[in-house]
Amino acid sequence: KIKVLQLITGLGMGGAEKVVLELSKFLNKDHYENHVISLGKRIELVENFKSENINVTVLNHENSIVFLLTMLKKIHRYIIANDISIIHAHMIHPLIIASLIKLTNPKLKIIYTSHSANIGSKVREYLAWILLAFRDVDVIFSKELHRYYNKKNYRIIPNGINITKYDLSLKKNDVFTITTIGRLEYVKNHSFLLDLARDIKSVFKFKIQIVGTGKLEYELKKKVKALKLENQVYFLGLRNDIPQILNRSHCFILPSYWEGLPLVLLEAGASRVPILSTSVGSIPSFINDSTGYLFGLKDFKEAIINIYNNYPLAMYKADALFLKVQQRYSIETFVQSHQELYISLHS
Repeated sequence: KIKVLQLITGLGMGGAEKVVLELSKFLNKDHYENHVISLGKRIELVENFKSENINVTVLNHENSIVFLLTMLKKIHRYIIANDISIIHAHMIHPLIIASLIKLTNPKLKIIYTSHSANIGSKVREYLAWILLAFRDVDVIFSKELHRYYNKKNYRIIPNGINITKYDLSLKKNDVFTITTIGRLEYVKNHSFLLDLARDIKSVFKFKIQIVGTGKLEYELKKKVKALKLENQVYFLGLRNDIPQILNRSHCFILPSYWEGLPLVLLEAGASRVPILSTSVGSIPSFINDSTGYLFGLKDFKEAIINIYNNYPLAMYKADALFLKVQQRYSIETFVQSHQELYISLHS
């Protein structure tokens, strides 16, 4: 068997963590022995991994130099004990760890997936560039995401989902429902969404559902009160019933400043929900004028009003996107592409 270690920062409810979970679930168990190590303290998805009998280890360490040597020792021992031949590093901190481990084990093959068009800072970009020589292949979601700190030897593998989980036929909510899903942090731009709610409050009746938690939660809830939006905006926290929430929604909205190829857009597409999003990262490779609505933030107000007033057209686009997800973004296609990549490095 080809023995692969998925190395990731944490096991929270983010898109990258869900990608690792789905990849681990669907890898061919006859040919691949998959292992997962999480560096940090986020553990929301740990039980999901364990319920699927996936080999998962949580190191529960802080991101600091103090813990670096301890992490390196633990992971090095794990790799030796389990005869790991490939490390798939998800995001920048795991890449740093994987590269340092390769110094003592040069035969290790390293794959890097950043999961975003923005990896956090110029310092992180420079680190990724310095570490080019340590890794074998970079995985990106579309050609547009290739950066100077990525390998020239890269593979384009878009995210994929288990479409059957989202292809439901549930009754829509009685009130026009706009849903967004993501951690409550600056990049997701929830504050803009509250301003948008204020601006359309007098135009039509709606409610906005915000799914997720994060460090901006208190600030956002305070802003909801200040704008008197308590009857329009609802914070749902972390949820395990995303397919049901999406199916009952009328529109999915994503006002992010930057992204890779968000898993939530694939989920919304598989749920036949009209999508309004900013045109960032690999999103334009997924959505166009025939399958959804891509606009700059200044045009979001006009766009959401247009979706509400011309909902049959919005649903027509959503149906077209659903077919595209079925054809190109299934979990089967996603996993098969990774299996082929692992085989190419192992041989």
